[in-house]
Amino acid sequence: MATVETKQKQASADDFEDDFQEEETIFSDNEPAIEDDEAPVLKRKAPESEEPKKKKKQQKKKRVLNPFDTINIWGEEPSVQAEYVADRQKISLPKLSSVELEEQSLPESGFVDNKNFKQEHVLEALPNFIKFGVAGHKKLSKKPTVLASPVALIITHSAIRAVDLGRALKEFGTTAKVAKLFAKHFKIEDQIYFLEHEAIHMGIGTPNRLQALVDQGHLKLDNLELVVIDTERNAKKFNIFDLQEVRTDLFTFLGAHIAPLVKEGKTKIGLF
Repeated sequence: MATVETKQKQASADDFEDDFQEEETIFSDNEPAIEDDEAPVLKRKAPESEEPKKKKKQQKKKRVLNPFDTINIWGEEPSVQAEYVADRQKISLPKLSSVELEEQSLPESGFVDNKNFKQEHVLEALPNFIKFGVAGHKKLSKKPTVLASPVALIITHSAIRAVDLGRALKEFGTTAKVAKLFAKHFKIEDQIYFLEHEAIHMGIGTPNRLQALVDQGHLKLDNLELVVIDTERNAKKFNIFDLQEVRTDLFTFLGAHIAPLVKEGKTKIGLF
């Protein structure tokens, strides 16, 4: 008799990039019953085994608070941003040695100083933030000539969020298409074909897909001047640096491909 084998598909990081929703709170209905005030009071001492046990108060363990857990990092100075990213990197990649952490770190000098950017932290301000962060931003109004080599990359936590960011960048669509480099909505084969046939100024992507495209040589970083990291917080107050399913890919990509460019002074990091 033939046996039927069920093959389980191995989950990848792409499978989690849209899992950015707040879980429903579950309340327990296993509360102790309230004693009836009208029940007769028994003066006879109950057997020891039947005596009600005293309810011990559970002492909550005091959690050591990390000052970076709730900070709105996009509004801080570069020195604080660099410390914040280094802190999140250690948490995300705990197996890296101190030497490896140093090699993959992002120096303070590589962060865009947001104090001179006066607009509010909203989607509508993203186009101006990119112009603010790109040194030669006037090139963005001219048609690009180099295939698969963006001037700016926007990294976010999910495909759903990437779509919203793409809508905010529609003004750049008059000179060139914005490459959509994220999973869920697009097959990597289609993105490879697009990059091989379209000259672009910028792309929006999720860390895992960006890593794959760069590793395979389909996405070039030679002209990259600005990497914008979307720091939107979800309903649980988590951002891309906090989400366990995404942050490992984020720091792997930053460490392997972006940190060397930042240290050479070719690329800036903008936290938006």
